[in-house]
Amino acid sequence: MMEIFKTFQFLLLMCGVFGADEDEVKSVSVMEGDSVTLNPDLTQIQGFILIEWRFGSQGSIIANIVGKVISYEDEEIFKDRLQLDQTGSLTIKNMRTKHSGRYKADISHSTGTFFTKFIVTVYESPAVIDAAEGEMKLMSVKEGDPVILQTDVPQLTGDELIVWRFGDEGKLIAKHDLEPKSPPLYYDEERFRDRLKLDQTGSLTITNTRTTHSGVYKVKISSNKQTLYKRFTVTVGGSRCCGFTEAVIQLVLSALVGVAGVVILIYEFRTRRRTCGQ
Repeated sequence: MMEIFKTFQFLLLMCGVFGADEDEVKSVSVMEGDSVTLNPDLTQIQGFILIEWRFGSQGSIIANIVGKVISYEDEEIFKDRLQLDQTGSLTIKNMRTKHSGRYKADISHSTGTFFTKFIVTVYESPAVIDAAEGEMKLMSVKEGDPVILQTDVPQLTGDELIVWRFGDEGKLIAKHDLEPKSPPLYYDEERFRDRLKLDQTGSLTITNTRTTHSGVYKVKISSNKQTLYKRFTVTVGGSRCCGFTEAVIQLVLSALVGVAGVVILIYEFRTRRRTCGQ
């Protein structure tokens, strides 16, 4: 009887060791384009025989490690994104909202199996301030002229996520996810209405600029291989020729009143011409 009792105690202990984490789920949040590393408990991987990482409600295997041999399953959704190391930690790079879901690590030993679970949520480009990374370029442009913010990326590989933000608050103004081959998206309809255009290098053109477009622009280009940051400070000055265009409009209206307006118009034209060095 004592031996049976000890055996029962041993089974309870084993259930406690290997089943305690079965219901424990860790929550992880990440912004699209960023990377995340899922770390199992280091005490669980000591002396492991096999580690299998699974994803989704179906529990499809996406990566595994047997001894020191690491392999990845041919899952299109994770193409070139996964990195599994000898500690059993799984890194997922350049994430999208489609990578949100349930991740599970099955860690097998000669005496049983541990389970580590994660619920990962990938948020879609919230309006938050990115870290002040990347070089800063200073640019100035006359009001009404276009300005091109060059990313200087020679060629994109097709898996990039390009996110442009404006202002101190880091407001999202343009985004292009090249992977699904969808067209660029533009935001902030009031200030930048019909003024923004992204090209195939991620460079941003702003047409018909106004002084309200002055400020800091930031771009983040995330790919499976790397993440690039660039910043631009754009200053939009007054209209051409020292504001002569506005002066002409006002004086023409005055000229309609009488001859005095014409005289003023001629005098103003000569004065403006000397001032602008024409």
